[in-house]
Amino acid sequence: MNLEEIYNKIERLENNLEYYENRLEEIKSLVTPQATKFDKIMVDGGKHVDNILKYVEIENKQQLETTILYIKGRMRDLNKLKDKEIDRLAKFGEKYKAVVLLKEREFKTVYYNAIPRKRHLNWREIGERLYCDERTAKRWYRLAIQERKRVLS
Repeated sequence: MNLEEIYNKIERLENNLEYYENRLEEIKSLVTPQATKFDKIMVDGGKHVDNILKYVEIENKQQLETTILYIKGRMRDLNKLKDKEIDRLAKFGEKYKAVVLLKEREFKTVYYNAIPRKRHLNWREIGERLYCDERTAKRWYRLAIQERKRVLS
C-alpha cells in the first residue's frame, strides 16, 4: 500500500467517523432523561406514541459505539503505517518526496477556543520529522517543486 492509498483511506475513515459520531449524538439525545417523561404521552396524528419506544435505539447506540471504536483503531493503525512509510522515504534517499508529502498532505489538529481545526505542518515540525534543519527542509521542498514543474513542462 503506497502513501496515496493510505491518505485516501484515512480521509475516508475520518468522514465515516464523523458520520457515526453525529448519529450517536442523535441517539443519545433521544434517550437522555430530559427527553423521556413517562407521565406524558405524545400525540402524533391521532395516534398515541409512548416515549418508552425511544429506548429501542439503545441497541443501535451500542452498535454505533462498537463501529466508532473500530474506525478509531483502524485510523490509528493507518497513521502508524503512514509515519513508518514517511520515515522509510526519508531514510532511503527519497527525502524530497517525504518533505513534499509532509508539507502538502500532513495536518496537525490545533484547538482555537476549544474548537478543533486542522492546519498544515510548519517547517520546524517537518524538520523534526525528517531529522533535519528547517532551512534544509525548505530547500528540499523547493528543489522538489522545481523538479515537479520541470517534469510537467
